[in-house]
Amino acid sequence: MTSSSKSRKSKSSKASKAAKEAPVSASRPLSKTPPPFRNQVIDKRALKQLVAWSYKNHGTAVTSSMADNLKDLGFKYATQAAVSISVDDLKVPEAKKDLLGQAEEQITATEERYRLGEITEVERHTKVIDTWTETNERLVDAVKKNFDENAPLNSVWMMANSGARGNMSQVRQLVGMRGLMANPQGEIIDLPIRTNFREGLTVTEYVISSYGARKGLVDTALRTADSGYLTRRLVDVAQDVIVREDDCGTTRHIVVDAEDGKFGSRLVGRLTAAQVVNADGEVLAERDTEIDPPLSKSFEAAGVKAVSVRSPLTCEANRSVCRKCYGWALAHNELVDLGEAVGIIAAQSIGEPGTQLTMRTFHTGGVSTAETGVVRSKVAGTVEFGSKARVRPYRTPHGVNAQQAEVDFNLTIKPSGKGKAQKIEITNGSLLFVDNGAEIDADVTVAQIAAGAVKKSVEKATKDVICDLAGQVRYEEAIQPREVTDRQGNITLKAQRLGRMWVLSGDVYNLPPNAQPVVGSETQVTEGQVLAEASQRSEYGGEVRLRDSIGDSREVQIVTTAMTLKDFKLLEESTHSGEIWNLEAKDGTRYRLNTIPGSKIGSGEVIAELADDRFRTGTGGLVKFAPGLAIKKARSAKNGYEVNKGGTLLWIPQETHEINKDISLLMITDGQWIEAGTEVVKDIFSQTAGIVTVTQKNDILREIIVRSGEFHLCTDAKALERFEGDGQMVNPGEDIAKGLSVDTMKYVQTVETPEGKGLLLRPVEEYTIPNVAQLPELSHVKQANGPHLGIKATQRLAFKDNELIKSVEGVELLKTQLLLETFDTTPQMTVDVEKAPDKRAKTISRLRLVILESILVRRDTMSDSSHGSTHTELQVEDGVSVKAGDVVATTQILCKQAGLAQLPEATEADPVRRMIVERPEDTTTLSTSGKPVVSVGQRIVDGDALAEGETASCCGEIEAVSGNSVTLRLGRPYMVSPDSVLHVRDGNLVQRGDGLALLVFERQKTGDIVQGLPRIEELLEARRPRESTILCKKPGTVEIKQGEDDESLAVNVIESDDAIGEYPILLGRNIMVSDGQQVTAGELLTDGPINPHELLECYFEDLRSRKPLMEAAQEAIANLQHRLVTEVQNVYKSQGVSIDDKHIEVIVRQMTSKVRVEDAGDTTLLPGELIELRQVEDTNQAMAITGGAPAEFTPVLLGITKASLNTDSFISAASFQETTRVLTEAAIEGKSDWLRGLKENVIIGRLIPAGTGFSGFEEELQKEAGPHPDILSEDPAGYRRMQNLRPDYTVDMPPAASASAVLDDPSDADLEATRTRHNIDPSASNFAAFTRPDADNELKEEQVVDAEAVEGLQEEGLLSDE
Repeated sequence: MTSSSKSRKSKSSKASKAAKEAPVSASRPLSKTPPPFRNQVIDKRALKQLVAWSYKNHGTAVTSSMADNLKDLGFKYATQAAVSISVDDLKVPEAKKDLLGQAEEQITATEERYRLGEITEVERHTKVIDTWTETNERLVDAVKKNFDENAPLNSVWMMANSGARGNMSQVRQLVGMRGLMANPQGEIIDLPIRTNFREGLTVTEYVISSYGARKGLVDTALRTADSGYLTRRLVDVAQDVIVREDDCGTTRHIVVDAEDGKFGSRLVGRLTAAQVVNADGEVLAERDTEIDPPLSKSFEAAGVKAVSVRSPLTCEANRSVCRKCYGWALAHNELVDLGEAVGIIAAQSIGEPGTQLTMRTFHTGGVSTAETGVVRSKVAGTVEFGSKARVRPYRTPHGVNAQQAEVDFNLTIKPSGKGKAQKIEITNGSLLFVDNGAEIDADVTVAQIAAGAVKKSVEKATKDVICDLAGQVRYEEAIQPREVTDRQGNITLKAQRLGRMWVLSGDVYNLPPNAQPVVGSETQVTEGQVLAEASQRSEYGGEVRLRDSIGDSREVQIVTTAMTLKDFKLLEESTHSGEIWNLEAKDGTRYRLNTIPGSKIGSGEVIAELADDRFRTGTGGLVKFAPGLAIKKARSAKNGYEVNKGGTLLWIPQETHEINKDISLLMITDGQWIEAGTEVVKDIFSQTAGIVTVTQKNDILREIIVRSGEFHLCTDAKALERFEGDGQMVNPGEDIAKGLSVDTMKYVQTVETPEGKGLLLRPVEEYTIPNVAQLPELSHVKQANGPHLGIKATQRLAFKDNELIKSVEGVELLKTQLLLETFDTTPQMTVDVEKAPDKRAKTISRLRLVILESILVRRDTMSDSSHGSTHTELQVEDGVSVKAGDVVATTQILCKQAGLAQLPEATEADPVRRMIVERPEDTTTLSTSGKPVVSVGQRIVDGDALAEGETASCCGEIEAVSGNSVTLRLGRPYMVSPDSVLHVRDGNLVQRGDGLALLVFERQKTGDIVQGLPRIEELLEARRPRESTILCKKPGTVEIKQGEDDESLAVNVIESDDAIGEYPILLGRNIMVSDGQQVTAGELLTDGPINPHELLECYFEDLRSRKPLMEAAQEAIANLQHRLVTEVQNVYKSQGVSIDDKHIEVIVRQMTSKVRVEDAGDTTLLPGELIELRQVEDTNQAMAITGGAPAEFTPVLLGITKASLNTDSFISAASFQETTRVLTEAAIEGKSDWLRGLKENVIIGRLIPAGTGFSGFEEELQKEAGPHPDILSEDPAGYRRMQNLRPDYTVDMPPAASASAVLDDPSDADLEATRTRHNIDPSASNFAAFTRPDADNELKEEQVVDAEAVEGLQEEGLLSDE
């Protein structure tokens, strides 16, 4: 038999065997029925269905051939039809003009309402955007209708309609209108693009269009990266989820509910967890039945409301998922194979569509509150509310005043004549646009019915109200502003009610600082008159210097204090490194200047240093203070320690060479006596004679010290001990050891040399330090007012007592410095250093120190919009002296236009910074034919009545009424909503463009705030949202109470045991429950994003009080899992992406598999440890048997990144993120990696335990279980069928993955079959019957084994190698 026929045969035998073994509908036979005849237009959707039908009924080969034929057919006719797009194909519908006209009318009306202050800026914006959105929708319908009726075979229409290329939104832009665009911040620009690409865009539209399009491009680029990173994290968290068992045998399951009586595709590919029965108790499916589409449909037909199915979430397989819980592998719609890496498939399935999700969306202003559920009156008559009716005033987002129903009730319209009354059912939350008892006509909008009691979640947003004209602010009574103090103590002014804020027109002048008005309030002023004057004064007085101008201002300097050092000459020396300045006193001592003329220095800084060599040493050494010498403790960073009291400083020289080279370069030995000029290290020579000490570390020479002095070998132990260590000072005439005394002061130390121990007598140099610096006369300048200036001399020691200076060159021990002193209230004042010629001898320069006061005088400005013209005059000349408080310059503000000047009221805290001139053009006089019906001070808008039958044509405040004329001060009203922050107070003056208020409004979160990728990431990373919703902790009945202050509310939940759960609710939170409502644990009390960690805690705490710990944990986790899966699905569905639930479930299972140990009980676990729930369960079962205390734990939710870093495998975690930390921890804890996942194996280069490599994994397990005969009969329960690599041969696996597996006892028939198969003759002497091994799995002695037979068995994997 040829190999191909052999493999064919084996395959067919395998198929027949599979057919025998498979559970219900595991492998569906291919249908032979001919396809039904279809005569219809085949578009993209029909094509998909056709291919799917063919694949299901006829297999892959037939389908691919059919798809090929379809392609040829398509190309053939597309070629003949020559479908292409030309400009003429873009037909703009006639209706567009009318639609745009209607929109323009609505918008003009809205703008007018805004101008009259009837609606706020926010309401205007919302209405404009909603109007355009609606117009766009209607235009799309017109486009569709136009093509459908007039040109059904139009190329553009055919392409878009069949799904070949493009969609309606693109066609809309070609022949409808491009519509609204968003700016880069995601806000919608309320100027839509009215044209389409066929008509061509105007310049403005083109710019706005590019603005919106750029955002799309940037978004796409970012999206790819973010989506890739999401996929990487998902793969990492789920890479070790592999199908490793056939059936875990669990009874736990999840319930899939029908949505609107339909299951859709949510059941397909799952296995039932229990019998499915219909209402009559008839069994539709047994447990473990695979659900295919027909079965799912039959459930729907039978009216089944919910089906229990097996799911990866509830699978009990250890560290994997079993075939039956996973269900179909969606690649070929059959039960998943063993060894399938379902975790990676799940990760890719969720990550890949990420690129199709939008990143951030823009808020579209409530996106057309598309008149949902609008009810109009059918008859004219009287409105009557039902007896139960409760309504409250409500203002719609478009600024329409309406009423909102608080309960369900009926509304009746009783006709005025005969006829049937119209009844309307009003639900809680619906809007009513008519009042009780009102007379209305037919076809009037009566109400907008809310779909169920939907409390949409809303968020706070703000919008600025900007002033359009300069003038004075006036509030209306209705606003009722009040001051609110926040936690930081900032006071803000807030509007309490809806009301108008007026700005009455006028010319507003900004006054410069320190300007005083020179005209009174309510005075008439003429053009060019001085309105206000500002003067700039000198603070201290002094001599004036005028400098050249800087930019647009002029600097006036006033010399307040000056001091010339008369006793010093200022000399300049040139060196190669630059100029050096010296001060020379009369006695010839020189000071080196630390600053250069022309620079500035501050108080306490050093001006100069004495050039003095008396305190310079020859080398480095040790400093000792003789008693009496005292220094200040604090060291000034650069300058050393100031001497408090003079005295003697002792100096012991010692030469230190810092080397830091290899020890091989050393040319002398440690302890040796050397002469001056000896080479100690290559190229380094000693400068003094003395004993050498060498410091080395790790064969590196650190330093060489040469200590000079006289060396005496000594055997006197007492003396050696006395000078051990640091050594001591010895005074003249003192005996040191037997026969050894000194006649000068010496510093004695014990040293070891190659010759032996001895004493080194080191010379001591003495420096006498005076009490105060001996310096020539120094000057001080003091004056009655203004800063004083002086110079003081200080002595500073560079080192403190016992300090060792490591150096070869000498150092300066004492510095004498000149310091600048200013005695004044303003310590930050700086002093200018100047070079000045001597008054008597012009050739000699002196040093001059000057304190200047600088005044910047503004140049004149021409009149601009916010300032009047200014005129500035200097009141001083160069070189004159001024007193403190004298005026240096004055600036006048001149009036631009004649009118009536007014000053706002000034207070200490709020001086006058602005003034207003009411010009003739700010008022207007209206004449009336009758007597005016208005009074002075009243504010009116267009359309308000002036006299009987006459209305006003402009807005403003009435200033005078006389006879038949009314004088009106023009103004502009702005509507502000409650809770708005007011930036200005009543009576304030504002310029055009100033902010008047910040409107705080609520906008519906149409699920669009965090959407798409960021939302998915937020869910999978289990992020804690910033302002999360308040969740109910225990079930009970809601009671809503007033909080401690007027603003806040408190929600109390009366629990089953009459305990009261209190939930204080902060300002601005929307309550999502009503009084008397029953709530469960984890229910939302306020709106806002949910904190998943808190939700899990609520579920667990509630269940914990009623159920055993394990059950409570499992149920709490199950509730959370369900919630997470739904949320993730919602995001994808909203973007039109379909992902099978099981993929998300695999990921969510990984996120919720761990618990945190709270109390270890008698187990070996550690408190705070994160551990698998299964592990704790096993441990606690063991405790239950031995009677120990079980471990207490709480379930935790880990985000995908956290879960990846918390896997058992440190190799996998380290290759993901935080490599160093993970590896360090693993090393410290001595972790082992069992190489269970794919990643670990890839990293170290092993075969991965999935797919074809899975059998290797199985063989490992089999070795653990010991030798076991081959069983070829039907699969007994608990045996996992496993396809090996050789096609004609199967191996059967023992059940559990643990070494302590209990093996099923093979029957005699099984053994018989095995023997026959391997040609083992039971009677043959070479194999003493392949009988059952004994209990220990060991062959008896009489079962002597033939080597070849054993080898065969081992190859077949039937015997372990041992």
